[in-house]
Amino acid sequence: MNIFLKIIAYFCIATTPIQVMFVLWGIQVVLSSDYEVLTLSNIEFIKNYFTLLLPIVDWFYSWFWNSWLNFVFSLPLILSQAFKAIISTWLGFWLLRRIN
Repeated sequence: MNIFLKIIAYFCIATTPIQVMFVLWGIQVVLSSDYEVLTLSNIEFIKNYFTLLLPIVDWFYSWFWNSWLNFVFSLPLILSQAFKAIISTWLGFWLLRRIN
């Protein structure tokens, strides 16, 4: 069980730079376009700047609850990704501290 928790902890910590990259990319989009911090939603970002993920989003909509996905994808990208980065990093370090 400890090995599994260590893997989760290291995964949470290792994905933090990727999440920070998305926050910085979102800030760059806001600064260089007509979007504002609160108007650049996750789905707008995916549709206009990261179209590689559109098949995955369509697959999510075929398997998960559509109302919940509409809510998640309508959240502002910069705020939600920054919050996810902070929480996942904290969770990773917290798990490592609890295991050791």
